[in-house]
Amino acid sequence: MMKPNKFDRNLAFSLNIQDPDNPDDKSAIVIMLTIDSKFIIFKSSGIYQGLTADTIDPQKQYPLETRHSYKKLYSIGTSNSYVARMTLQFKEILDLAIQGTALRERLLSHVWKANRLLLECESSHYSIYKDIMELMPRCDKIIEIHKTKQIIPALPKVENLKKHVEHFLNNGKLFLISTFEILHIMYQMPFTARTNSHFQKHREWIKIKFGENDPIFQLLDQDKEWVNLVANMRNAIQHPDQGYKVEIENITIKPGNKFSAPGWRYDLTKNALGKQNEFSDLIYDLNVHMNNFLTFFEEMLILCVKKELDNQHS
Repeated sequence: MMKPNKFDRNLAFSLNIQDPDNPDDKSAIVIMLTIDSKFIIFKSSGIYQGLTADTIDPQKQYPLETRHSYKKLYSIGTSNSYVARMTLQFKEILDLAIQGTALRERLLSHVWKANRLLLECESSHYSIYKDIMELMPRCDKIIEIHKTKQIIPALPKVENLKKHVEHFLNNGKLFLISTFEILHIMYQMPFTARTNSHFQKHREWIKIKFGENDPIFQLLDQDKEWVNLVANMRNAIQHPDQGYKVEIENITIKPGNKFSAPGWRYDLTKNALGKQNEFSDLIYDLNVHMNNFLTFFEEMLILCVKKELDNQHS
């Protein structure tokens, strides 16, 4: 038996990952990956980062006292499609398809970076959705009690609604940038902090390099409208101007003793991107955007990997 204070941080060790927020969680570890020199642990119900004693105490100020540990990164794990279809799926694809270790590791790091941005979008979406589901019965009750009276009291609102939408759009635009960055990693497409969101220039560069019949260019061309829409909505909500704004409507009472869930609409006529006259369902639209984000990233990386394989066998 190891005596107290005889701990050797250099010996092999095992981790029993317990969810600090859910002691009853018994889900198993699915996979453990080293990404950017960090030890990332994926369970079906959560994602954690392993913290070695050297990570916690790199200067070895407390060599005998400092123990290994871990921290929780996300309350969702491999059972979530955004994790399964990004980091897990592409870990297997990259291991099989990319021969160069450095490129493979760089791409895996990039996928994990993009995955985290998408999880931030999902967090914003879920926060709004959760509040709506809790508030709808309350709104129904208020209206039912007061519908025969002269006044219906103010309905409860989703808290920090605009903040959640801004957070979603900001991370969504960053996710789109990360998708285009794949082209920089694979083909050295010019990509700097000043030009990374110049999506039209990126499309033109790919068209010149590979031609308009290339699948990568065709993907960029077919998705350009919604990509530009999301990017401009993000800019408009943070820097509104005449003909360039996003309006957000919280839970609102409507004619006939009814109410509507949160909605939004845009006016991007300043950039010739049109105007939405009526408010559309916010939760539905955010969900559509997340699915578009995911499939856009998937298709982009798969097409690039296929091109890499074709080059290897040509």
